[in-house]
Amino acid sequence: MITASPRRWPTPLAALTVACLAIASSAIGIANRFTYDDRYVIELNPFARTMHQWWRVFATSYWPPSWGGDGYRPLTILAFKIESTLGRGSPTPFHAVNILLYALSAVLVFAIATRLLPSWAAWTAAALFAVHPVHVEAVANSVGQSELLVALALLGSTILYIDARRRGELTLRSGLAIAVLYVVACFSKEHGIVLPAILAVAELTVIDDPRPLGEKIRRLRPFYLILTALAVAFVGVRSLVLSDHPIGGFAPFTPFSSLHITWLNRALTALGVVPEWLRLFFWPARLSAEYGPPDIEIAQGPSISQLPGFLILFATLTFGVLLRRRRPAISFGIAFVCITLLPSSNFILPAGIVLAERTLFLPSVGAMLVAGGVAVAIADWMRARYSGAEVGRTRLLAQASVVVVLVAGMSRSESRTLVWKDNETLFNQSVLDAPNAYRAHYMLGAWSFEKNRMRIGEAEYKKALALFPYDPSVSFNLAERYRSVGLCRPAVPLYRWTRGLDPNYPFGRTALAACLLADSDYAAVKPAALDAIRAGGPVATLRGMIATADSAIAARKSQPGVPVTLAGTPGKVR
Repeated sequence: MITASPRRWPTPLAALTVACLAIASSAIGIANRFTYDDRYVIELNPFARTMHQWWRVFATSYWPPSWGGDGYRPLTILAFKIESTLGRGSPTPFHAVNILLYALSAVLVFAIATRLLPSWAAWTAAALFAVHPVHVEAVANSVGQSELLVALALLGSTILYIDARRRGELTLRSGLAIAVLYVVACFSKEHGIVLPAILAVAELTVIDDPRPLGEKIRRLRPFYLILTALAVAFVGVRSLVLSDHPIGGFAPFTPFSSLHITWLNRALTALGVVPEWLRLFFWPARLSAEYGPPDIEIAQGPSISQLPGFLILFATLTFGVLLRRRRPAISFGIAFVCITLLPSSNFILPAGIVLAERTLFLPSVGAMLVAGGVAVAIADWMRARYSGAEVGRTRLLAQASVVVVLVAGMSRSESRTLVWKDNETLFNQSVLDAPNAYRAHYMLGAWSFEKNRMRIGEAEYKKALALFPYDPSVSFNLAERYRSVGLCRPAVPLYRWTRGLDPNYPFGRTALAACLLADSDYAAVKPAALDAIRAGGPVATLRGMIATADSAIAARKSQPGVPVTLAGTPGKVR
């Protein structure tokens, strides 16, 4: 027989206080504008702006084709279409929905914590989650809505599973509800696919079932096979929609591609990020919209700098296993963090980032469960070691400390939310938050060029190249900026540098040929133009360049010393 635990629903007042903390921490963002990825996925994407052909979300990539066409999150795009229609393009509905989803997420964290911890510890864990500053990027940035939708679906599924298993066997009703939420999670963001692993570790840690493991596997096998079939179906649909994208629709971090990073070096890079994960979970004093090289080292083989990450990861996994019976809540929390971090960690699949705070939203649930479990362990130790009076004084001190932390977290979340109010504020703050992250300077440079602040844009692009000259997007875009104002001489070496970094980079071949022609380097025009033709460039335009260059060469040979004047040199080309 299964030993059933009492079902402890969160009290309405306690749940309400947690929701209020989440709202108080994020409500100031209601006036924010579209920032960063919002502009490309929502504001400048006509498909996401109306309900026109809404059913096509299931056959469309998350990112518009002009911006890479990767990712598959149809339910998130459908939500964007609804919110954009209701708000007539205003960002306000997006931020309002994010704040509401954040409050609901905090309530579900409280609900799951009450099933694993004493009420006081459950409230503390959920309250810490509700004011956690690392959540700002997911909540204040509209595209973070995918993180919130996945969190709601996965937390709801986990609660249903724990309750059903503690009552006995999984019922058909519970199983179907979990399966539906699993589909919602996967189609909101790819990270939702990890749900079966979360439920499996819940089975191994917080479900008290004395039956032999083999018997439990036999009884639960149909349920897990259904979830596996749903996961395979989702991957199949995603691969079909993104069939023309490399690596099955997963866009690796650009420096990984240009540096030809192997799987081992990608995993070693992730090891170096582990201490930063730990810091952001438990001491998020410094936050940033950009984490990357050279601030974060891209591994080129094993290094001593990876040792702290290895030791932290090894110790964490060891504690997770050793505490499985003595402190199951801590064990489950550790497993939850590790499982939900995997999709964006670069340990298994290439991710488009090294680290982003929005991807820590769901893993932070596990981190706060660990914090609550540790608090319970300390309280138990205090009660066993000290007298009632000493325990009472310590309890008052602990309560005061929690209040201070909550106030500090709320204040930090509010101030950080204001950083995301618009791109002007965000990109200028990013270079202050992460002065050694090349992409912070790259994004400020791109924004400055967009606002016609050419000198600042050029200076920031050059800083980005000086910090990390291995991202072909930076050198290409600076070359494009030079060429757009007729400065082909500094553009040519940048185009060539781009090609040297990534011979398969899709842009710049035709532009290089045009610049060589404009710079009177006629001998180099034909090889560059032929290369552009082989890559699918505009044949007629490129043949015209070759003919013009050949004519200029012939004219020079027939009339040496006489300058050649060209007419009709191609201007705006890619």
